[in-house]
Amino acid sequence: MSDEDEAIARLGFDEAVDVTDAPEACEPWRAEFDASAEWVRRDDVQVPRGEVLFRLCEAFGFPKLAVEQLVTMRDTWDDPRIRRLGAHVQWLMTNRYTPNGYWRLGWPAVFSRAPLFYAYAALGLARRVAAEQAERGIDGRVTAATLWDIGQQVFLHHRVHGAAGMNKGWWLCHHLSHHLFRLGRLQFQRARSPRAIGPIAPDEPFLDVHIPEDGMLDPASCDASFAAALPFFARHFPQEQPLFHACTSWLLDPLLGELLPAGSNIVRFQQRFTLHELREGPSGVFEFVFDRPDLDRAPRPDLAGLPRDTRLRAAILDHYARGGAIRMGVGTIPLRALWERPPAAK
Repeated sequence: MSDEDEAIARLGFDEAVDVTDAPEACEPWRAEFDASAEWVRRDDVQVPRGEVLFRLCEAFGFPKLAVEQLVTMRDTWDDPRIRRLGAHVQWLMTNRYTPNGYWRLGWPAVFSRAPLFYAYAALGLARRVAAEQAERGIDGRVTAATLWDIGQQVFLHHRVHGAAGMNKGWWLCHHLSHHLFRLGRLQFQRARSPRAIGPIAPDEPFLDVHIPEDGMLDPASCDASFAAALPFFARHFPQEQPLFHACTSWLLDPLLGELLPAGSNIVRFQQRFTLHELREGPSGVFEFVFDRPDLDRAPRPDLAGLPRDTRLRAAILDHYARGGAIRMGVGTIPLRALWERPPAAK
């Protein structure tokens, strides 16, 4: 058995649940193992110890239980085979990213014996990412707000599963490879799509909009975020010149406009976008509204016992009880000002 296989077995990879429920889809995650060999020796990607680890966990809002498990995981990480596998994960997080929004490499969702493995790997990259963004002239407050999502993913895992862990290591690739930034209430990802999205041509750059789960979606906060996006990306990534925002979310299903009051934050948010597509199938609404991702995959979700303590939850439950469903909407917004372009050749 190779060192890689021994490390994977020790972490419980063979008991993992893959994001696609297809074990063979994990093979790309394990590919190119030799290409990441140098990362195990890099000083700027070493996982933190002692007081540095505690400060990072505090800065990123890690739950107490997760901090305790990270401290005990230090011994596991000191195993050269585990550290080598962690270096491969860090390399994947920063070097095998394609900005089309569909990249996952079939990452296993859970390491049964080291559920915080991805979080630990991400923490080891935080110092390097912060230094690189400082070199680009990016405000340290933007970097801190962006990397806060490391802790947020651990917090959400704890809220959903009642245990410390992180099963969305692939999501942090956006942040750690300088493709996603949080500007106020919203996150904006430098993206391209292999197919057209409304007026966005295939492979044309655009700014993909994401909505973190940690605050109100009030119009004033959203206005401030959208206003900050163009000057930020114009300054730091001027070569891309995107002309549109895009968003793919259950929040854009126009049915919500019938279920919620016209002045609700969700309805006002979706009205910013021109809708181009509605996708049937899992939308994530049960994960994000009820902390029940398992119900998103159920053909007929069991609604019994789900809380009705907010207007949104009650409206969604009534809608599903009538046989309805919430779909994924895909919409765009033109950027508020055009990028400066060279004059057309005569």
